[in-house]
Amino acid sequence: MKKFSIILILAIVCQISWAQNKVEIKNWLVSNPQKMSMPAFSSVKSVDGKIFKASDLLSKTHTDFNHETIAWKSIKIAEDSLVLSSVNENNLVFLKSFVSVGRWTEASLNISSNAMFELYVDGKLKKTKSSNTLNNTKVSLKLDLGNHEFILKALTSEENLKLVANFEYSNDYASCDAKANLSPERYLNINDVLEYKTVSSAQISPSGKYVIINYSEAVNGSGKTKRNSEIYNLETKKKVNFLRNRELSSLSWLPRTDRLSYVVSFDGKSELFVYDFENAREKSIVKNVKGLSGINWSPTEDFIIYSEYVSAKEPGDLKRIHGSDDRLPYFRGRSFLHKIEVETGNIIQLTAGNLSANLHDIKFDGSKILFSTSRMDYSEVPFSKQNLYEMDMTTYELYEVWKDKIYAGYATYSPDGKTLLVQGGPECFGELGVNVSKGRIPNSYDSQLYLFDLASKKVQAITKKFDPAVNSTSWNHSNEIYLTVGEKEYRNLYKYNLKSNSFKKLKVAVEVLGRVDYAYDKPIAVYTGTSISTPNKLYVKDLKSNGDELLSFPAKQRFANIKFGKTEAWNFKNESGTTIYGRVYYPPFYDENKTYPVIVNYYGGTSPIERSFGGRYPINNWAANGYIVYVLQPSGATGFGQDFSALHVNGWGFDAIDDIILGTKKFLKAHPTADAANVGCIGASYGGYTTMLLQTRTDLFKTAISHAGISSITSYWGEGYWGYSYSTGATKNSYPWNRKDIYVENSPIYNADKFQNSILLLHGSSDTNVPVGESWQYYAALNILGKDVEMVLVDGQDHHILDYGKRIKWHHTIVSWFDNKLKDQPQQWNDLYPEKNL
Repeated sequence: MKKFSIILILAIVCQISWAQNKVEIKNWLVSNPQKMSMPAFSSVKSVDGKIFKASDLLSKTHTDFNHETIAWKSIKIAEDSLVLSSVNENNLVFLKSFVSVGRWTEASLNISSNAMFELYVDGKLKKTKSSNTLNNTKVSLKLDLGNHEFILKALTSEENLKLVANFEYSNDYASCDAKANLSPERYLNINDVLEYKTVSSAQISPSGKYVIINYSEAVNGSGKTKRNSEIYNLETKKKVNFLRNRELSSLSWLPRTDRLSYVVSFDGKSELFVYDFENAREKSIVKNVKGLSGINWSPTEDFIIYSEYVSAKEPGDLKRIHGSDDRLPYFRGRSFLHKIEVETGNIIQLTAGNLSANLHDIKFDGSKILFSTSRMDYSEVPFSKQNLYEMDMTTYELYEVWKDKIYAGYATYSPDGKTLLVQGGPECFGELGVNVSKGRIPNSYDSQLYLFDLASKKVQAITKKFDPAVNSTSWNHSNEIYLTVGEKEYRNLYKYNLKSNSFKKLKVAVEVLGRVDYAYDKPIAVYTGTSISTPNKLYVKDLKSNGDELLSFPAKQRFANIKFGKTEAWNFKNESGTTIYGRVYYPPFYDENKTYPVIVNYYGGTSPIERSFGGRYPINNWAANGYIVYVLQPSGATGFGQDFSALHVNGWGFDAIDDIILGTKKFLKAHPTADAANVGCIGASYGGYTTMLLQTRTDLFKTAISHAGISSITSYWGEGYWGYSYSTGATKNSYPWNRKDIYVENSPIYNADKFQNSILLLHGSSDTNVPVGESWQYYAALNILGKDVEMVLVDGQDHHILDYGKRIKWHHTIVSWFDNKLKDQPQQWNDLYPEKNL
């Protein structure tokens, strides 16, 4: 045995001069050395003439540095050396330490060692040294604000492992306040938002005994997603099955028995199976079916309704447009309903013709189905009319429930089949569900509930005076109605009492409720949800006791060491005396004796910004980059009552803009740690429009970012895929020819000469919702006017930035722009977008 010592020599004094901008790392976490053996026949040349070398042990040995079996020991480096143990050569040892930086920093890690090694920074391989020559290796780094993990995977080849390392940066980053430490505690980064393992959905079996838990996980650095499912026994609290078969789809329980239904597809055709879970028996129901989608089992389990989408014939080089929606490339495709008889496997087509049929529900006794068709009618807002039908599943006769309803509703059966629970806008049944002040127009996106008697066709509006907006409902065979609702910034669960016509709020363990799935035979449910600083969790709920139990939190380990800043509510009253709700996110390292730049975020459209984790705009991450973030819900959002949401209708450029300006002024006055001289704002889509217009109305915001913003309401109305149809709610009965005060006076493009300060315009180059021309024309106007404007296009992306790599660059673009304008730190922006001499 040879004496094996690790000599760690690192020097630093953090001063202003270049030579002193180095960080000495004196404390390390070290693993026990592992003896590595060369593989059998390592001296024999491979078929391509190569011999397995000792250096290959590094790359061929795969290690999970976070594995629980690794024993890390904390050591403090002596002045000259530190003896770990007596071992042989070709030993693998891991050394881990951390360096925190207080801003985006361009630096280098200089390593001189006589060992072969791999260097990992924040879990990613950055450098490999394949020789045991004692020389210096320089590793260039670009680090975001926060704590960063350095791991050396070193392979010994001599008696002593020599290591000299320093973290070095130039005077441009002297404010980074770099520090070495041993703490794994860090701040949220964009990879945490995109890559953690999560519960994507869950379904409880009819008996309430089993749960299918579907997981998804984005692979680190690739954007590709791994998916798997497990079946969990709620009674024994054990996993009883695990499914990784990627060919399986539409996995679900049957409605009344603990049997599984799933589809296997191959070469464009599908086969539907039923699996008796407890008896381990599989049965094929139907084979070789094209277009098998939207599978719905009858409650009696003797037939299935599915939808087949039929693409229209391509029009050729020239296409005559038949109505505004015919601009959409998929508009001529149609969906038709089919019935599968489980016993025989026979398939019967139930609908045909020129209109798509959309299944709403199947009666509890399986005797009838409920479906609708819709047709375009440009003579009356909202430009479509809905017919709702019942079809007898024995005779296939049709019964018309309603015809040419101008505000469509989604309907489900009551347990006895005599009543429909209808979800639709306030005007779904004329004025019956409307509850707004005189002169206001109800917001059609503020979803309401109605009871519709099939025999008498009488309607009862049950949420008319219920402020939350309805998201989804369930009417079970015990005659109980459960509903998830958007309530201010939250998404909650309620139970409706049919006798007293009252709502009871049920406790949930999350702030933003996801999908809820209810057992048929037992008063329990499973639900997913997130909270302001917590990713998706899965809970089981006892509906009688109102108790909740955590069932799965797969991201627990990843988020165990992430430090979040505090959040708190901050509301104010606007000029009309209405309370405008909001909240504040503070940096994790918040110091009440310092000031911080501010980012103001809003949507301003139909929906509030919920207290959910992550999302397109990870607010916690902005705070982790050193910003106080103020989120407010300006006038017009749903979930605050119909009168409030009605302010969105024909409200472009009015109340919401005033709320944001007034709220920001009051916020800055009330928060002395918010730097009033360095305030930015950001919004997307309708919020992007708001951002564009804000910079023409106030000089409050030193800079702004508009993603997919609307600069001309007129061009968006006519060109966006959903422009004119969205406007049936947002600008009801208002058009470019009769409301120029909206379409012209409140369009940012017509106010470009009043623009103040600066703005970054972001847009997906393939955006069909808000065409990229909306940003192009605003950029052109501001450029000609000599304003401070930049524009960045995200190639090939639609309204949402979904591509993994592009989303990360898009995120860094946002943060670096704010750093440039609000922190006077232009380095990352210049690194991403260097000047070009064009």
